[in-house]
Amino acid sequence: MTESLVTLEVCRVRARDVAGLVVSGRLAVRRRRAEPGVVLAKLLATTGPRFVPRDVRPTRWGLLTCRTDGRPAASWSPSAAIESATLRLRPLASRGRWDGVDPFPDLADDAGGGPVAVLTRASLRVGHVRRFYADVPAIAAEVGDRMAFGFGFGEAPLLRQGTFSVWDSTTALATFRRDAHAHAAAMRETSRIGWYAEELFARFSIVHAAGSIDGRAL
Repeated sequence: MTESLVTLEVCRVRARDVAGLVVSGRLAVRRRRAEPGVVLAKLLATTGPRFVPRDVRPTRWGLLTCRTDGRPAASWSPSAAIESATLRLRPLASRGRWDGVDPFPDLADDAGGGPVAVLTRASLRVGHVRRFYADVPAIAAEVGDRMAFGFGFGEAPLLRQGTFSVWDSTTALATFRRDAHAHAAAMRETSRIGWYAEELFARFSIVHAAGSIDGRAL
């Protein structure tokens, strides 16, 4: 039986080492895409917890690897990294596509009771970019300190973006969805306007976490 396992690695370097980090990440992506069992590998630029492009963190990058054979990805942590973190995640729920592929084809049972991670990702239609980003600050304000931590990410400026967040429990996540009016309004607009050419929403259990992100130990 196959078993999806997602590895998210986050590395931060000094400004002088950014180019080397990006080269290292792209080489790691190329190697991983050639491995059997890997359905998706992406090098991602990141933002802070406000999830907006002007909050971009150029010295911090993430490497996301999705496997269907249950194996963790080989470690990616360049020697220049001054901070790094690794999370291994088991998909619990997923809908949508990434580059036309379902990266989480096998879902685990949700035992509940522990922290959960959420990944959202979308390719924006060009005509809706300005309106979409106009709504982001209100949603980020609603998230506030409800999540344990989180950050935005992007594959391409403005048009291919997403978020990664960790919540203390499924209850905390459900409470946010119930009470977050700006977020709910944006979800209704998504259906009505059709902001996205492609979108993905996934929820995970956290099976391993080590290191730190922005000084926060995992």
